[in-house]
Amino acid sequence: MPDIVAEMRFKAVCLLVLAFVLGSTEVAAAEATSQITTNIVDESGDASRDTAWVSRLQATLDGFARDEGIRVLVQFHAKSPPDDEDRVDGAYMRALSKRLGVIQHGILMVHFGDDPDWRVWIGDELTPKFVGKPGTAEEFTASGEMHKAKEAVLTAAIAGAACRYAALNLSKVDDKLPASGVLLRLQTDAIVSGLRAKFAH
Repeated sequence: MPDIVAEMRFKAVCLLVLAFVLGSTEVAAAEATSQITTNIVDESGDASRDTAWVSRLQATLDGFARDEGIRVLVQFHAKSPPDDEDRVDGAYMRALSKRLGVIQHGILMVHFGDDPDWRVWIGDELTPKFVGKPGTAEEFTASGEMHKAKEAVLTAAIAGAACRYAALNLSKVDDKLPASGVLLRLQTDAIVSGLRAKFAH
């Protein structure tokens, strides 16, 4: 009897270990799927549907890093961050940028599937050139100049993407709308282009 009990306990432990390993494998697989290129994370699935576009965007980001010396990361999330992480303006993007290593000399673009607005983090060391005058990130944030500079880039990019999207729709002979995510991809391209123009030598 003791041997049978010991064997049952051993099997139970093995099952628990197996469940843990399988769970860890599933998490790792999910994380690997979301990281579709060196610079692009797609947790929403909106970007990775067009692999050719993903390759072009990665090439553009590589060129940005090569020519301007600035690492740019682009992320697509299905849902906005939880309230406890997003209660203070800028706190979520600052924390994420720090974790990804772009808080000082990099750029992070994030889009949430349940929010039409983009969020963009400009590294602290890059803010003087982005705003167009000497100063610190803290000073530009306090004065509102950082917000105005970002809004100018985003507003122009979103408007340009909307125009290109409308033209694409009108050119469809069968009057069918483009696949889901086309507008988002156009916005991404336009924002990256607008940011690159700000930092061009």
